[in-house]
Amino acid sequence: MLEPFEVHHAVRDGRHTLVLRGELDIVSAGDLKDMLIEISRAGTVGLTLNLSELTFMDSTGLYMVLFAQELSALQGWDLSLIPGSPRIQHVFDVTGLVDVLPFHTDEVEAVGRTELGA
Repeated sequence: MLEPFEVHHAVRDGRHTLVLRGELDIVSAGDLKDMLIEISRAGTVGLTLNLSELTFMDSTGLYMVLFAQELSALQGWDLSLIPGSPRIQHVFDVTGLVDVLPFHTDEVEAVGRTELGA
């Protein structure tokens, strides 16, 4: 059963967070690319792509993650990725990108550890 691609977009302190849901593939990649370009025009200090709610991602979806990385490097913003399910992370594992891309655990968890001095 196909799950439509959706993006939940939130902005806090100039940082954009995109929670990606459903299937990121050749059909939906254009929507994400348009959103990333719009965010780059609007200005940002950082971008988080949350992949945890994706159910499928093909090579075009992988390209969109790399496109986000390229935009962030060109524009000087911070990029972080919240990992997806094992099925999604497998795409990054087999391409050797899991150790190259800025994957982090949930940011709320990371902030909590910082505040506790851990």
